[in-house]
Amino acid sequence: MATGAALKAVKGGKTEDEFTSRTITLRGVEYTIRELDVVEYKSALKQATDATGFTPFQDLLDVMVPMTVSPSPAARRKPMPYPVYRTLEDIVNVMHFITLRDEAEAEPEPTVDGEEAHEEADPNS
Repeated sequence: MATGAALKAVKGGKTEDEFTSRTITLRGVEYTIRELDVVEYKSALKQATDATGFTPFQDLLDVMVPMTVSPSPAARRKPMPYPVYRTLEDIVNVMHFITLRDEAEAEPEPTVDGEEAHEEADPNS
């Protein structure tokens, strides 16, 4: 390339355009929860922001859940049982507000008991 930049290989055939989704069955209904893209997230944020510019986090989740869950809780004829909604809401929360690990970093070495191995500080330093 003229600029000297090299293309980085994509691991496992994944592309940056792939979104994560999760399927869960609760009380006999199969739900699929998908990640929002940046435009959808900003739209949800705008909808949840009040006149003073404050965005209550619960209001943001209340906007995001119907956008990400299929079948949408908003399409129901009667209210959803709260434990079902809360479980879906928790998945939406974790899916969208987790900090992803750098996949280029090495995995920590597990110890015999399954805990991560941690380097101890050098007592002579």
